Amino acid sequence: MKKILVSILIFTIVFSGCIYAANVRLSDISGHWAETYIKALVEAGVVNGYEDGTYKPEGAVKKGEFIKLMMTSSLPDEKFLNVNRYDHWASPYIECAEDYGVISSGLINDLNANDPITRAEVVEILGKCDITLKGSLQDVSILQYSDIDSLSNTEYIMLSHCTSYGYIQGYEDGTFRPDRTLTRAEIATILYRYINHISNEISIGG
Repeated sequence: MKKILVSILIFTIVFSGCIYAANVRLSDISGHWAETYIKALVEAGVVNGYEDGTYKPEGAVKKGEFIKLMMTSSLPDEKFLNVNRYDHWASPYIECAEDYGVISSGLINDLNANDPITRAEVVEILGKCDITLKGSLQDVSILQYSDIDSLSNTEYIMLSHCTSYGYIQGYEDGTFRPDRTLTRAEIATILYRYINHISNEISIGG
């Protein structure tokens, strides 16, 4: 268990095109609403920024990037091997997610892996990682969001789970906005909450 906890803390999670190194100061997060979460993850050695010293908190997160982030944070000891189902750089992580049942075969592929990921897609992957890979008990409750009628049954269940665990929240106007894409700041916030839930022994940023 200790080995897993240490691995989670020191494992480098890479967004495509980013360089992660210790003691990097980010020039574009001061005063940002997610500054605390981003700094906490940087201090823990989980994420960092680009070579120019920026984090680009409002940059969109792509599907391939998110699946790599979730699989490496959920399975820090996993050997991610490319079995050549896809040509995309994230293929080893996509293939692993398929093998574990986190995503269905072909859901993320060479054609859409560079597309921005939506909030509905995030909660489905996040919820399945939490339940399937981390063994969290599924938590389902009635949701009050006003704009989720279009969600599939699975998306609804995973949104309920992720909302119950506090991984993701809706907006002040009572909407969830399932088709909205997520920024790097929002993903950092979700990851912070997810990692902290993995074990109460982990305390990022104090």
